[in-house]
Amino acid sequence: MNNRMKKIVQLLLSSNELRTSLELATILQVSSKTIQNDVKKINEIFENNIAFIKSYRGKGYFLQINDDKKFRSSLKSFSEKDVQVIPTEPEERIQFLMEKLLLQSSYLKMDDLADELFVSRSTLQSDINDVRQVVKKYGLTLEHKPNYGIRITGNEMEIRFCISEYVFNHKSGLVDQSTELIEILPKEEFVWIRDSILSNLRKYGIVITDVSLNNLITHIAIAYKRIREKEDVEIVQAEFGEITDKKEYIVAQEIVKKMEQKLNVSFSKNEVAYLAIHLQGTKKMHSNSEMDEIENYLEEDIRQLTREILQRIDSVYSLDFSEDNELILSLSLHLEPAINRYKYQMNLRNPLLEEIKNKYLFSYEAALTVAAGVIQEKFGITIDENEIGYIALHFEAALERKKQNEKNKKRCLIVCASGLGTAQLLLLKLKDRFYDELNILGTTEYYNLKNQDFKSLDLIISTIPIPDKLPVPVIQVSTLLGKQDVNKIERLVRGDIAVIERYMLKNFTYLKMDFSTKEEIIQFLGKELLNAGLVNEHFVDYVLERERYSTTSFGNLVAVPHPMDPQVDETFWSVVTLKSPIQWGDKLVQFVCLLNISEQNQMEDSKPMYDVLMKLLDNRLLVQKILQCNTYAELKNTLKKV
Repeated sequence: MNNRMKKIVQLLLSSNELRTSLELATILQVSSKTIQNDVKKINEIFENNIAFIKSYRGKGYFLQINDDKKFRSSLKSFSEKDVQVIPTEPEERIQFLMEKLLLQSSYLKMDDLADELFVSRSTLQSDINDVRQVVKKYGLTLEHKPNYGIRITGNEMEIRFCISEYVFNHKSGLVDQSTELIEILPKEEFVWIRDSILSNLRKYGIVITDVSLNNLITHIAIAYKRIREKEDVEIVQAEFGEITDKKEYIVAQEIVKKMEQKLNVSFSKNEVAYLAIHLQGTKKMHSNSEMDEIENYLEEDIRQLTREILQRIDSVYSLDFSEDNELILSLSLHLEPAINRYKYQMNLRNPLLEEIKNKYLFSYEAALTVAAGVIQEKFGITIDENEIGYIALHFEAALERKKQNEKNKKRCLIVCASGLGTAQLLLLKLKDRFYDELNILGTTEYYNLKNQDFKSLDLIISTIPIPDKLPVPVIQVSTLLGKQDVNKIERLVRGDIAVIERYMLKNFTYLKMDFSTKEEIIQFLGKELLNAGLVNEHFVDYVLERERYSTTSFGNLVAVPHPMDPQVDETFWSVVTLKSPIQWGDKLVQFVCLLNISEQNQMEDSKPMYDVLMKLLDNRLLVQKILQCNTYAELKNTLKKV
């Protein structure tokens, strides 16, 4: 089973819905015919008694597992066969070379590397040039010494940071990382390091998150390996005195003492201080009992930083975050170790980053454009997207609390011509299904409708057609309230249709376009807006600036680019679909929605817009239907059926 076939199995295994050959072909960048041939071969490999990919004509494929135990065993055997696979793509070779060079201090000969990768010397040289650019981003150098080979050189702390960031961050597991660290040290040594850390954290009453623990173990394992290779860190003397005064330094001494006894390695004072820095950078858990102690626990500059961030968020989005004591506490407790991490250029893995960016776009943008800006102003620190993702989680939790505290039910009136009994039945069904969303004021007959005060209503639900034009929306349903009726009410209650109709405009919708890069798309959309007199000549630069901070491709073939700051008077979307997917950052994209946000909208109601947008774009089947649309009317009709 080749890599593409295994990917097909993974895609079908991860979905409870049918996936079409066109959809699979788009994701894997091959033809539908290739997918059909691969499916046939997969079925031959699995045999019917293990699993079978069923094909439903005109609907797609579904993976049916007949023997789960044998199926899992087959998957495991396929994975085991991958262990010795030689990287063939340039990106895979660069990853291989980075790991090889970072995990070995001595020189590596070019000829040996070329032989190991089964590539020519010229191909390897091209890959090495790419590696050189990667390590440069970490302040490191790829040194080439005649007759010796190549190796990575630079500040030891930056080398360790690069090892953690490049070797481990992209393949993190949330709880058990021993399989990853096997490249660094034997499993029994990993277990001993982990136990040593945990016992001393318990001894000194330090409680940290699972993610922080995994990051701490990774950094200590890297330090242990580098010390054995005679590579020590150096701490500036002024910083050394500041570190040794902290509680974390005492804990670090205890951890190191235990490790030295068991692992037969000697940690210098600088290495102990290095471990203490990491302990300072771990994200602490907190209990409700700490609520009253926060003023004493936190440094004044952290308290001030949190206040400034929340005040700035409130001034931009009018969310009243400054009044949320739980947010003030949790964000402050997060920022204190975060600032310590960045002070010493240390990273924190965020295994939830992609999910945060996909599901909480509004909170992520607030963290990126406001919180990160305040931190840059106050401390001169540029935080990365891992940290931005964590800050976004704090904002999302605050928004959820706000939502729970402000349950605004839509006021509704039922119109029914079948009699009081039928009307009451519908009323009871609606109350049962939409208890949190609808405040049903009562029932009325059609002929009495004109006497109603519509100012006190948000919508009308009727079992009969109402030809009159009313000042509030009307939803016609069956008395029995079927599934389609429920969907219609849900869409109006949530406001999804109203949001789509408000922001998606025919003049700025471009379907089945032919572009090859994200820059081409952004340039095209910027020119269209400039010609319409809606933006200035710097608009494209602002959008590309946002891309440099963090790519706006969110998976599912979708990208949502936008400028860092509001640039238009009225909020709307510029929508583009492509004939073929293009590379956008590290993901494929075929559906682009450029957000043109006005300052007024940013302050008033951009959160519902972001929510609706991400709800639409997270819908895999919907995106596939959108990509097939040829006209604006067809697109609008497709979205209304969501």
